[in-house]
Amino acid sequence: MISSDDESVVLRINGIDTTYRRSRIASIKVLPPIEDRYLILRESLPDSDIDGRLLLVDWLRDRRAYELAIQELDSILEVEPNHPQAKTLKTWLEQHLKLAQSRSERKPKQATPNRRPVKATEPTLTAEQINLIRVYEIDLDNPPKFIIDNDTIRELIARSPEKFPVDEKAREAILDGTDLDKLKLLFRHRARDLYQKVRILEDPDSFKDFKQHIAGKTGWMINSCATVRCHGGENAGELRLISYNPNSPESLYSNFVIIDQFKLKDGSPLINHTEPDRSPLVHLGMVRSRSLYPHPELDPTKFGRDWKPVFRSTNATNFKRTTEWIRSLYTPRPDYGFNYPLQPATPNTDPGEPPTSPEP
Repeated sequence: MISSDDESVVLRINGIDTTYRRSRIASIKVLPPIEDRYLILRESLPDSDIDGRLLLVDWLRDRRAYELAIQELDSILEVEPNHPQAKTLKTWLEQHLKLAQSRSERKPKQATPNRRPVKATEPTLTAEQINLIRVYEIDLDNPPKFIIDNDTIRELIARSPEKFPVDEKAREAILDGTDLDKLKLLFRHRARDLYQKVRILEDPDSFKDFKQHIAGKTGWMINSCATVRCHGGENAGELRLISYNPNSPESLYSNFVIIDQFKLKDGSPLINHTEPDRSPLVHLGMVRSRSLYPHPELDPTKFGRDWKPVFRSTNATNFKRTTEWIRSLYTPRPDYGFNYPLQPATPNTDPGEPPTSPEP
């Protein structure tokens, strides 16, 4: 149904808007939103029923629910990576979605009461704070591009000369080593105050995943939790996420610190680093009947609509991706020396363990 009043009802049939006089209509039954109907249909299909799931993709495509259809195809391709029909459908849907989004962007946008301001009003992390987080999240087996100046290593040697070779040539050999060798040296000596001098030039793998699947423009969190009707708007409550320019390092890393440090009213952290599958972060997005932390009921008159689940179960693709991402984060969690909302840094005598080096 497109619109309805006392005189007529407008329905969209095969892409064409058709008007019917209400006097000629015996009754009207409004179906649940497509997302709800999709969840019900999907729950009836086992993951192994690829043919049935492809029929569900066609059902979503007919209703122009392209993003849900692509999400379902991603899940199918995890089961059968080389399924020809699934691969073809995904390519078609991705191109069709880009075209639809391009057309939407060209249309003049009308101001709405829920639209966020053009510029972000929430505080975001500085470049130095973002760099520090990247240092702690480096995977030494697959590090991002980074640079360590020799002056940083000279400073490390000067402060603890007893821990380095007496021979000058041996010390110079350290400076001739790779940046990765120098980074391991900083970690091994726990020179936390020097971490900020390591210049990280790109996101570590954990934050590439965070950007792509969770908090970036294509992630479930930014599209479900950080909308203006939820934790990205005026009625966000205590958990307030940044939805402006989500792919920017400032928004991405600020949102990470927000969810990493946030605690529920009972003191439970939003992210359970010990048991990721039990994290409230994912359970608050799950169908209430299956969740350990059911999402609170919302007032539709205040939020414009009821809350919609992101995950149908613990087997949902994005649920698994998110818990795997949590496992990929460095533990034990370091103390960065700042909290959100951002406050001036205070002297920190025990900032936590440094990233683990494979060397003793």
